[in-house]
Amino acid sequence: MLKKNVFQDVRVLDVGHIVAGPFVASVMADFGADVIKVERPVAGDPLRWIYTKDDVGLWYKVQARNKKSITLNLKDKRGQEILHQLVAKSDVLVENFRPGVMERLGGSWETLSAVNPRLVMCRLSGYGQTGPNKNMRSYGRVSEAFAGFAHITGEPNGPPMHSHMSLGDTVAGSWAAMGVMMALYWRDAQGGGKGQVVDMALYEGLFRQIEQQVILNDQTGKVLERTGSNHRNVPYTGLFKSLDDRYFSFSAVTGSSSLAILNAIGLAGDTRYNTFAACVENREAFAIAVEQWMASRNLEEIQAAFLVADAPGNAVMNAADLMSDPHVNAREMILSVPDKDLGTIRMQGIVPKLSETPGAVEHAGQRLGESNEKIYCELLGMSTKRMSELHEAGVI
Repeated sequence: MLKKNVFQDVRVLDVGHIVAGPFVASVMADFGADVIKVERPVAGDPLRWIYTKDDVGLWYKVQARNKKSITLNLKDKRGQEILHQLVAKSDVLVENFRPGVMERLGGSWETLSAVNPRLVMCRLSGYGQTGPNKNMRSYGRVSEAFAGFAHITGEPNGPPMHSHMSLGDTVAGSWAAMGVMMALYWRDAQGGGKGQVVDMALYEGLFRQIEQQVILNDQTGKVLERTGSNHRNVPYTGLFKSLDDRYFSFSAVTGSSSLAILNAIGLAGDTRYNTFAACVENREAFAIAVEQWMASRNLEEIQAAFLVADAPGNAVMNAADLMSDPHVNAREMILSVPDKDLGTIRMQGIVPKLSETPGAVEHAGQRLGESNEKIYCELLGMSTKRMSELHEAGVI
């Protein structure tokens, strides 16, 4: 029997769009929060039209899982009044518009906190709610550039590079979700008794996680540079091509793990590489030796040698590899979820793994406005006649 979820009694209004804001609500929905996803009538969240099959948004199905989809026109005064009614019955509101947009939609912090003093308002924007850049438009990739991430990513003599995933958005969303949880903990467990604003800039998560870049510049005047798949200060690391055109990655920072890698590739007795200092001195020769060793073996042989030596390394996995991987499946990181549009679909499992409140995925992202009646009639007490009138008027 499923255990009680940690956010079972928490209601979240997801007023965000695309990735960053909705990701915050998605994390909470995985662990039982009652998430109401507010979307534009007719158009819905633009994420519905990215990576589609038969006009069904695949990315949306994952991002909006466990959420109740409603439609609401926040540019209409009547829509703003309905938002206030929802706020009065909610614990959290998440938005990721540019500063000033929520204010124009009748959703300023002053207004919403007056409606519900216990509300936690999570605000994600490109550069935050304050500072000279606050009104500049930004997206995840722009935040990668501003945070310093793109500068350190790529080959040494090549240009800066971006990630193919929505890294800036999801990293910011993860930090913002933690901020919401802190605010709820302070409100409910530490006697704070009231809500507060969680202000998160898209670039700040990545900026915080590249821990060494600021102190290195502060203390030495140097900036981190691109080093490709190798690490400038750790020689026992790399990404190499196998005989069968696959790739293998390894990394070690301790004496025992470094020795294990040397044992795996038969270089433990070579004095040019078997101490950290010597390998730093001869790192280019080491990389060539490893490249030659990898290129003469297929991926299965390489993995076997690393397993025998208990060395830290693994094949570079793609989605097809991960879907069928025994370990990934044993960890329940691939879930089969029923869906009205596509039948049974598979998606990533719950992260992190909690022993007492493990979370669950009950359904994939709903059809646009699928929960209108449930929210407007059951939660807010609106009559079906009134709901129909507002629908005809383009308000919901």
